[in-house]
Amino acid sequence: MKPWTLTGTSALFALMALNPVLADVTPEDVWLDWQNLSRAGGGTLTTGSVARDGDTLVIKDLKTSADTETGTSESRIAEVRLRDKGDGTVEVTLSEQASFTSTMPAKDGEPASGASGLVKMPGLIGTVSGTPEAATYAYTVPSLEMLIEPTKDGKAAGTVNVLLSDATGGYVLSGPADAKTLDGTFAAASAAINIEVSDEEGSVAGSLNAADLAGKMMGNFSGIEMPESADALAAGFGIDTSLSYGALNYDLDMTGDSGPAKLVGGSEGGSFQMAMDAARLLIAGGGKNAAVTFSAADLPFPEVKISYAESGFNLTMPLAKSDAPQDFSLLTKLVDLQVSEEVWGMIDPTSVLPHDPATLVIDTKGKGLLKSDLMAKGDVEPDGELLALDITQLNAKVAGAELTGSGAFTFDNTDLETYDGMPAPTGKLDLKLLGGNGLLDKLVAMGLVGEDEAMGARMMIAMFANPGAGEDELTSTLEFKDKHFYANGQQLQ
Repeated sequence: MKPWTLTGTSALFALMALNPVLADVTPEDVWLDWQNLSRAGGGTLTTGSVARDGDTLVIKDLKTSADTETGTSESRIAEVRLRDKGDGTVEVTLSEQASFTSTMPAKDGEPASGASGLVKMPGLIGTVSGTPEAATYAYTVPSLEMLIEPTKDGKAAGTVNVLLSDATGGYVLSGPADAKTLDGTFAAASAAINIEVSDEEGSVAGSLNAADLAGKMMGNFSGIEMPESADALAAGFGIDTSLSYGALNYDLDMTGDSGPAKLVGGSEGGSFQMAMDAARLLIAGGGKNAAVTFSAADLPFPEVKISYAESGFNLTMPLAKSDAPQDFSLLTKLVDLQVSEEVWGMIDPTSVLPHDPATLVIDTKGKGLLKSDLMAKGDVEPDGELLALDITQLNAKVAGAELTGSGAFTFDNTDLETYDGMPAPTGKLDLKLLGGNGLLDKLVAMGLVGEDEAMGARMMIAMFANPGAGEDELTSTLEFKDKHFYANGQQLQ
């Protein structure tokens, strides 16, 4: 697999919008630089003609193409004009539309697929300035529309229309063609997607709209031409990209084996970030004040409504082996989750339980020692040691009960016997439970928990917890020290 290759339409617009044009150069130098960048990315450029017209180099019938293990792609644009503005900068203008095609062969039982379409970009203007060491490209796009016609197994599968409004961006690129570094930003007032696709398994039709888009991208494209991800990362390839958006709404109608279904929802905004290089991986995202309504023919009630006030996820972890400890972290957050009363009615038809919003937050960080590269080629088994783990925040709240806690541990990897193969820990975890007994009583009243099971649970809780200061409050300190386990100061192992 060759995941880093610039192909098809992406190659065309990378060349047009991300190209490092040198200041105080001729349009011919600009064109040569584009060709070098295309070759470094594994693609090819062909033209119908390239000729001077006064201060402008006119490139007609420009085609980019690529052929990789994952498929083929091609894009065409009728004309590109590179104008020497006479002040050390170059202006780039394009024909108002370009075409593209892509194909992916059948693989692993999946049929062949592909797409073709048009990109309409009236009024797009780019201006390039800067120095040979750091060329800067800025552009404005009043509107950019993509008309996409996907195919599956050689058959038309519908249409997808994407419209960006009032887009702007800027990039600084430096270095040789085979080792570019990028630092760029992007913004758009709005994005609208209309979709109508179908195949023998079902169909999806509807729209998605988002406001106030903003993105950032930093990257090092050393090794971009290498076919294996591990080789590219080892050569220096890395990327850090993020996207945020404001108000979001969507409305989708679907059909499938179980009949028609509908999904309507939105949020007040969210974000996503992904960063990766040879040393580390970061994946993060989140949203706020989201709500969704789902209805389907096979539901036992008309519709399901779900909402939450905040969501979040953040995973940061090392990828490269090291002789020194490395940091990692993991955050999972879902705050004030609510479901419609129809769902509660299936679980709690007589409303014995409080139907309050639920929350789950798990925030951890720690240190580890990687003894092998996680992105190594071949069947290399991951090898590492857990050295420390901090539970910065634990919060689980549901049906009137709430568990909170925090703690920190270190681990002795020379002792794998005391705890049956796990490195021996040292540290403690402080916990507090509110409303636990009340929830257990309600579960017994509902018949979900038997009296004997509840009595056994209370005996177990009594071993690990003490009464707290408030009503129906329990506290517990679980501690590992000197190769023993203690609960509230009492040795249990």
